[in-house]
Amino acid sequence: MIRALLAAALAAAIALPAAARPAGISEAWYLARGRANLRIGNCAAAVEAYRKALAENPRSREASRGVALALLQNGDTDLAVAELDRHLARFPDDAELAFRQAGLLQWSRYAYRSKDAVRYLRMGLAVRDDPARRRELARLLARERATLGEALAEYDRLLAAAPDDRALRDERLRLLLWDPARREAAVEELRRRRREGPGDAAATRTLAGLLAADARTAGEAVGLYDELLARRPEDAELALGRARALAKAGRRAEARDAYARAIALRPSAEARLERAELLAADPATRDEARAEYQAVLRAEPRSRRARLGLARVLGARKETSGEAIAAYETVLASAPQDAEAHRGLAQAYAWNGDPDRALAHGDLAGRYGPVRPELAALERDLRRGREPAAGGLARALAQTGGDFAISSAGAFATGRTDPTPFTTGAVEAGAAAHRGPDGARAEGAQVRVTGRWRPDPAWRLDAAGGWDGARRAGQGFQGALGVEGSLGTATLAATVSRAPRLDSFRAYAGELVDGRVVGAASETAAAVRVALAGRDLRGELSARAGTVSGAGLRSTFLAGAAARADRVLARPGGFELSAGGAVEAVHHARDLSGDGPVADPAAPRLFSPPLHATASPRLTLARGDGLAGRLVLDAGPAVQLTTGPRGAVRAGGDARAAVFRRLGRIQLSAEARYGRLASVHTAFSGAVGAELLFP
Repeated sequence: MIRALLAAALAAAIALPAAARPAGISEAWYLARGRANLRIGNCAAAVEAYRKALAENPRSREASRGVALALLQNGDTDLAVAELDRHLARFPDDAELAFRQAGLLQWSRYAYRSKDAVRYLRMGLAVRDDPARRRELARLLARERATLGEALAEYDRLLAAAPDDRALRDERLRLLLWDPARREAAVEELRRRRREGPGDAAATRTLAGLLAADARTAGEAVGLYDELLARRPEDAELALGRARALAKAGRRAEARDAYARAIALRPSAEARLERAELLAADPATRDEARAEYQAVLRAEPRSRRARLGLARVLGARKETSGEAIAAYETVLASAPQDAEAHRGLAQAYAWNGDPDRALAHGDLAGRYGPVRPELAALERDLRRGREPAAGGLARALAQTGGDFAISSAGAFATGRTDPTPFTTGAVEAGAAAHRGPDGARAEGAQVRVTGRWRPDPAWRLDAAGGWDGARRAGQGFQGALGVEGSLGTATLAATVSRAPRLDSFRAYAGELVDGRVVGAASETAAAVRVALAGRDLRGELSARAGTVSGAGLRSTFLAGAAARADRVLARPGGFELSAGGAVEAVHHARDLSGDGPVADPAAPRLFSPPLHATASPRLTLARGDGLAGRLVLDAGPAVQLTTGPRGAVRAGGDARAAVFRRLGRIQLSAEARYGRLASVHTAFSGAVGAELLFP
């Protein structure tokens, strides 16, 4: 038996071509054993024999193929797939096994290796063209949009050899219809089918749908739908397609009637919504669109598309923008990331005079969807005047009046920004120097931070805090907390604040008197204000109460009230001229001025008579140019009544001029004040500033 096998192996080796001939007797023996075992179905023995042959000669093509084929015949698919990978890496020209491996890798268990299946099909086709395998490759490539172009290229090769193969053309057409970018090629194929079979209703219907999607060809689509409807007048889908084509072609009146017919044939929410959207595009038919949307919502209360459409219609008019807001908010309750609802709310809130909420929803619309040009333009308009800014500011004060004299100068860096649409923050930091009588002086750094929160368009909360290093005895802290709101034409405000008194150098900075600090006084008070504004008449009432405290003095109660009324006299050339009057009365429980019949050298130099009352006629000239700038001139003489040891009636007065101007990205401001307080002091103060606005 052994001799017979050896003879057979020797004969086979002699018969093989030189390129495929075994390298030695052992290899030939194992190859013969492998072939013999494979013929009788003893696959395990065949695998063993072929592996031994491959060990003898790693370049043996027959042994490599034999291992893979024996494993396949034995049902060891995973091992066979791995062996085929190794075989095809050594012999990429083996088209038969390349195709076999590609077929295996298309099994669902090997879905993760679909790209390898494509690679092996291409490997085999590079050696031997096979239309069936090429079609298999095209179908495999067509599974993913990323390789759709390659799939179509394979179909084109197949159709070049068989141009009338309808099945191939159908498969290619399905791919063309899948990709909107290949619309023109799909249209060309469908036109060809209509030429080949004028009565091909399926091709005509598909072609009409494609043409209806483009305004340039929608008119042609209408003609095709007319042709189809002539044969099937009760087909609701065709009637709806014709309505869509008319709408796309801009033939709105005809489209409205066509939608009505389609709805009559088969009522559907989709058709009614499309008709409503068509009606909403024309201001003359928006009321009808509103009714259509409301009808859909009665039938389908959860329809987001209907509620968004209704909100758009309501938001198109200022008088119904409040209803639009409610509709959009209903959408967001179930779909908080709906970009269209946020865009609609941004526009509706802007129209409703709520720029903060408009900006907030504009930001969310950009986060959850594409940025629309109209919304970007709206945001630019709303942010004008709220841009981040950085700049500088200089202040000066010159106050004469003997013991009540003080002068100061300071330079500061400023910055402000809106961290959120509802908040504004600002900072001011720098240093100032102050001078008083008899060479008194004080210098120090100053910093002040302010913030504003606007929870509602009609209300705001303001907070401020700061430190003034020029004030002695740790009296540098200052701050304020206030709330302000609008109720129709009335404005209400309440504030609690702590601020330095600028009555004199001693009152402000403090001085050493007999070894102890005196002065550095602050006024801590609660205040309320009510303002009424009409077109030509304005009025304001305010009151405050609190204490004055400082170094070397007991807290002293104070209270005050003020009122002012102005009436517009004329509006010449963009200016506004108004006249009015102002009165104010302030009470201090103790006089801390030290300016009585007997001078007190240790007094804190606070102007604090038991009663100081002022009455002043006012004249105001103002001009407002919106965000571009404004100008205010306000002045008036005053009659001032002072009680106490040196009480008297004296003349005084004050004046204020302020200008603000925006020049491109530069914002300039200036202010000057003059005030005469009875015979106590006369003060001049001013400030100039410049800021650079950032986008």
